[in-house]
Amino acid sequence: LEVIFMIEIKDLKVKMKSLEFVFKDFTFEKGKITIISGRNGSGKTTLLRVFASFLDYEGSLKINANVTYNSQEPIIFNRTVYENIVYPLKVRKLDVSMYDKKIIEYSNLLDIKHLLETNALKLSSGEKMKVSIVRSIIFDPDIVLLDEPTTHLDLESIAKLTDLINSLKDKITFIIVTHNKTFMEDLVDVEYKVGGKHVLS
Repeated sequence: LEVIFMIEIKDLKVKMKSLEFVFKDFTFEKGKITIISGRNGSGKTTLLRVFASFLDYEGSLKINANVTYNSQEPIIFNRTVYENIVYPLKVRKLDVSMYDKKIIEYSNLLDIKHLLETNALKLSSGEKMKVSIVRSIIFDPDIVLLDEPTTHLDLESIAKLTDLINSLKDKITFIIVTHNKTFMEDLVDVEYKVGGKHVLS
């Protein structure tokens, strides 16, 4: 079987003020859920931010697809939940009505359907995270980067999110940073460990 790479890194380094993160060469494959693991401060979020083009790097990074980044503290607009979710569709000039069925389906799955007409700023942290996740998958991007998506979620919500991600992995390649052992074990196809950190003098 031919391996279709989504992201390929070689000799990748990221320099911060007095730190340098060094990442081992790796190929992130299409259709695989890759969990990025490592201790606190080892560079997990840094790597996601490089993939999302938020940080400069040295070395080789090839990305064979469009990428969406979902941060640990999602950006939520002062609009309804529905308007937050359709934002990426409008930006891409897609026909929103074509996605209504999916919006209902995903919102139902993550238990936020009853909130669609609510101002998103009034939601709890967990509900905001769910809105942000639906927003990041609604337009079928090739790659979704999820940074600690379970942080504010209860056990039931985590189980539902696990089901949703597993149901989409044929269409969307997920790269996830998580500390949640159960969530990780229920999803992981491939694990990529980070931990090459150097203090620069």
